[in-house]
Amino acid sequence: MDWLLIGARTCHFAATISLTGVFAWECLVAGPAAHSDASAAISAALHRRLGWLAWASLAVALVSGAAWLAAIASQMSGRPLGAAVSEGIWATVLTSTRFGTDWLIRAGFALLVACCLFARRRQDAPGSAALGWAGLALASLMLASLAWAGHGAATPGAPGDLHLAADVLHLLAAGLWLGTLAPLSLFLAGARRTDNPDWAAIARAATRRFSIMAMVSVGVLFAAGLVNTWFLAGSVPALVGTDYGRLLLAKIALFFGTLAIAAVNLMRLTPLLADPMTGAGNATGHAAGWLRRNALIEAALGLAVLAIVGALGILPPGLHSEPGWPFPFRLDLKSLTAGATIVLAILALVSGGSAVAAVAAAAAGHYRRMGAFAALLVLCLGAGWAPLRPAVEAAYPTSFYTPAEPYSAASIAAGADLYAENCALCHGAGGHGDGPAAIGRKIRPADLTEPHVLAHSPGDLFWWVSQGLGDGAMPGFAEVMTPSRRWDVVNFVRARAAGALARRIGPEITTEAAPEFPDFTFAAAGAQTTLSQTLKGGPVLLVLFAPPAPVARLLELAAARREFTRAGLTLVAIEIGPRSGDPEPNKAPLSFVVEVSPGVQSMLTLFRAPEDGRETELMLDRSGGVRARWTDGPGGLPDVATLLADAALVARLATAAPSHAGHAQ
Repeated sequence: MDWLLIGARTCHFAATISLTGVFAWECLVAGPAAHSDASAAISAALHRRLGWLAWASLAVALVSGAAWLAAIASQMSGRPLGAAVSEGIWATVLTSTRFGTDWLIRAGFALLVACCLFARRRQDAPGSAALGWAGLALASLMLASLAWAGHGAATPGAPGDLHLAADVLHLLAAGLWLGTLAPLSLFLAGARRTDNPDWAAIARAATRRFSIMAMVSVGVLFAAGLVNTWFLAGSVPALVGTDYGRLLLAKIALFFGTLAIAAVNLMRLTPLLADPMTGAGNATGHAAGWLRRNALIEAALGLAVLAIVGALGILPPGLHSEPGWPFPFRLDLKSLTAGATIVLAILALVSGGSAVAAVAAAAAGHYRRMGAFAALLVLCLGAGWAPLRPAVEAAYPTSFYTPAEPYSAASIAAGADLYAENCALCHGAGGHGDGPAAIGRKIRPADLTEPHVLAHSPGDLFWWVSQGLGDGAMPGFAEVMTPSRRWDVVNFVRARAAGALARRIGPEITTEAAPEFPDFTFAAAGAQTTLSQTLKGGPVLLVLFAPPAPVARLLELAAARREFTRAGLTLVAIEIGPRSGDPEPNKAPLSFVVEVSPGVQSMLTLFRAPEDGRETELMLDRSGGVRARWTDGPGGLPDVATLLADAALVARLATAAPSHAGHAQ
């Protein structure tokens, strides 16, 4: 069924692009280039051939569209293809889904295009030019409507509008470039067969207009392609580590291959037609022949690109797939100094320019110039290794995995039990690498409370928990725990390391990378919510206190509640231990003193130390990062003015916001 769907999509895209290209050629290239009796004769013969091409493209579009509809009906219903057709499931899809609505709209445009083709069977038919422009508009709308059958229509909000617009422009540009390659080939073949000596002038005029249209289309394709790649892949791991990303890279490679051939046509062959002095005699004929052959090669590569597009449409985008990293290393550019980053940026710009210049020189036949630019490219790549080397780190297939279990109290509580059962023997109950089995080991177990733990990605930790470490340093637990349980262990290890790092943070707001506080659920004012939801409104002051409740401090915070609200600071106070009740029976309940489960209380203790006294206060940024820490011990708790000033500072700090695809960055 996947092959039918891919084939139907490929044929439908190709036929619709071809249909648009026929009208684009006649309206934007052939028509404006016709200024002589000779061109009129050539144009009439070409008009007949293009008419057959348009009818064939329209027929293929209708047949492939029907096959696409049947395949979608089978896929949605889970029924065999024959049953989806015979039982009328296709009709339900057609009338009750967005895909069906889009299909009906395209069918309507196809019917109107057929009317235009029928009315202008003859080039000298009344209103032929107007009918041609109408056909171009209708075919373009038919092509553009394919965007609503792709991933662009599924992106929500304002980013989705940008994504959809990029899809529309991408399709239209493909129609104006790839769709006109077949008409160009037919035109050059017909022009060479004519006995009229002015055929070279006709070819010059047409190819000049075609070149301008192709260059504009390629620019739009490139820009829209960048937008689509950002939305559908958006990261190097998603590009190289998912099926979608690898197919997208193959599509990009084919696009640049097609672009290289187009550059040869534009810079080497077209000038032979465009210059009457150098384009005389056999040179013009050979140039036209090579131009035609290269146009056919471009069209073949374009068809291969469309086949990849057909496959991409049935795969989840790279950003929504788990990337398997294929290399044993990765680059951590954040570890580079500012100077090294500037040097690498300059070298990258020079390298990119050298690569483009080398390809352009090769296309124009200037091979010595090409060699010089290629040598400069190699030199830049070699020079970039020295400043880049410190950023090279070891990597594993799961290095860029997103945790399957959320970094939350529930997962951490489950991970704590699994850790005690499977890991504490070596790493110790406190995670310091001092468990009973650590004695006498050649390689001491790692101290899991040190900051180096958080320097590794969750995917790295997951790989080590799953596969272990070499030389007998640590066994793997892939056969002992399910993947979700292994993620629970990873979350517990991360939370304990984050708690240890948070305990080192002082009362001054830190702008360094902040340890992340886990998400948890709490009940406030009779309703349940989560820390992550609360953080959407701005910074949070998290007050953790042990019984008996610090009545004076809580009432002080309650008295400044309005000021905190105006500053965008939310208070959340939690009693760790048996609930001792409200601060004073004769006072109204303090709504910011919330209730949590025993599992959440256990997780919260990771962020308190015995020397904290009865109270710990943490300032969290919008991403849950711990930015400041105060305790009831030495240093004391901050006054209201300090909290307001610190909240304003934290609100201005850059945080890891969700990406354009809705993932955390």
